[in-house]
Amino acid sequence: MRYFFRVEYDGTRFGGWQYQPNAISVQQLINESLTIILRTPCSVTGAGRTDAGVHARGQAAHFDVDEEIDTERVTSSLNALLPYDIAVYGMTAVNADFHARYSAASREYKYYFADRKSPLSHKRAWTIYYPVDWDRISREIKCLSGPRDFTAFCSSGADSKSMVCDISSANVSAHGDGTRIFTIRANRFIYKMVRSLTGTLVDIGRGRLNDSLDDIIASMDRNRAGETAPACGLVLEWVDYPAEVCR
Repeated sequence: MRYFFRVEYDGTRFGGWQYQPNAISVQQLINESLTIILRTPCSVTGAGRTDAGVHARGQAAHFDVDEEIDTERVTSSLNALLPYDIAVYGMTAVNADFHARYSAASREYKYYFADRKSPLSHKRAWTIYYPVDWDRISREIKCLSGPRDFTAFCSSGADSKSMVCDISSANVSAHGDGTRIFTIRANRFIYKMVRSLTGTLVDIGRGRLNDSLDDIIASMDRNRAGETAPACGLVLEWVDYPAEVCR
């Protein structure tokens, strides 16, 4: 049987979501914990990779097991066994053809900015000390709507065959505590795209880049884009699925 679940984690001390030989990953710890609880080798498949230091609130994953399980008991046992910075929730049985990655309809990321030093948020936000024209950034992101080729924001090492992503929404919101949040939703994202895009927007807003975001996207040239934003401010907020597939 196949089971779906959500994962929330603080990515600060992990090498990312995906298993890797030289660093502890979120996937590795969940695999090991499930294997102990179910007493059979288990391997979870995530909706997508997150980089080292990137967080998640609504990462999605699935795993297969031969027999029906008590999802509440397994969830409780997993949360007891996993470290403090990983939690699972929403476990439920799904159809055998469900796939956490390929069945997804859209993904939403949030990037958090702070305008002052804050010991309580320094691992969860990019603290920016220099002036930034946020109004200009809000104007620039209007060009993101719809399908576009994001080659200019793809880091080396990407294995995507297509660089086209269909952006359904993108905005920057300001909050009373001095934080700002860049929210972006699309059908898919390529490797380090959100961080590269975020860093470019900030470089435009602070005047380091003279080109418009629209021109940089059209150039399909990574050298025209800006710096890659720090991992600490990025959160995989949610992965959506069609209602008939999974909630």
